[in-house]
Amino acid sequence: MHKFLKVSLSCVAALSMASASMVVVQPGLFGTSIVAAQEGPVTLYQKYGAPHGDKSFASAVVAVQGDKIVAVDIDEYQFVEGDGWTAVPNADGEFGKAFPEGQTLISKDANSDKYSELMAEKAQATQKLSDNKQAIYDFVKGKSIDELQATVDELAGLGEDGNVSDVVSGSTLADTGGYIQLIMDTVKEGRSYEGAEGSDITLKQGLAAAHGDKSFAQVTVAMAGDTIVGSFIDEFQFVEGDGWTGVPNSDGEFGKAYPEGQTLISKIDNSEQYSKLMTEKAQSTVAYADNHKAIADAVKGKTVEEAKALAEEVKGLGEDGNVSDIVSGATLADTGNYIQAIVDVASK
Repeated sequence: MHKFLKVSLSCVAALSMASASMVVVQPGLFGTSIVAAQEGPVTLYQKYGAPHGDKSFASAVVAVQGDKIVAVDIDEYQFVEGDGWTAVPNADGEFGKAFPEGQTLISKDANSDKYSELMAEKAQATQKLSDNKQAIYDFVKGKSIDELQATVDELAGLGEDGNVSDVVSGSTLADTGGYIQLIMDTVKEGRSYEGAEGSDITLKQGLAAAHGDKSFAQVTVAMAGDTIVGSFIDEFQFVEGDGWTGVPNSDGEFGKAYPEGQTLISKIDNSEQYSKLMTEKAQSTVAYADNHKAIADAVKGKTVEEAKALAEEVKGLGEDGNVSDIVSGATLADTGNYIQAIVDVASK
């Protein structure tokens, strides 16, 4: 079981009028996918999907150099019953009050061993989830989208009696094609973030509580040695009212766990509406997505130590300081927390 890495922060007043935050980074499991031959600028692509039934949703981040995939990370989130699970950050805070009684929301990455045991009991799974996903990551790296399409077509043609591992060595997941399809869709349809140049790219991912206790954040960092070449942060929160876009499978079994009248959202996917809400509640002046782009741009190309110094500088401003004087384009009161979360994940 993984332990949270906790770092106390001195925060300026929180945008949502919450008290000072605690960054709580929860390790992911799939941080090492490397293609040494690729060089040049890195582009990160991100998208949510449902590659494995309707009881969970997935977040995919794909790093591309030129026309080749160099690294992938896919995590999935699911409500589970029972003890012994590592819950997402803020499960013991306001965020967790929305969970059904006796259930908690987990990251499958952070619970790979226990989740694999559950799948062995329920579906006779013979291989750990982490091993299956790593086999998929190893298979796709160095390939182009056209090459992956041929693989998806081949997997679709296997039928019920086909052997997935004959196509994707080391993977036994029946939904292997679904995961590869999500990787393809992420590059073709997902949001993109332009990173810095680098080689031997690795992706690191973790979860954090960087902004109060009503949400949790997924933090993904692309590294070239000790240099941050790209990053992506999104947060998940339960909201009330109409007009929101729920995470995938909100209309399926996963969504049946929601409190009546609420839905779980990605703040990035709902940046416009969430930003309007923050304008009303906390006089926010810059869109949520634009703030996080500014943060990603600020750490891009910096070493971990340089990013750490940046986080400390922002957190040292005090209530009267102007965040945008240090991080151009950012106005979030918790900007220092978000940068610290990037540093913590990059340091894993």
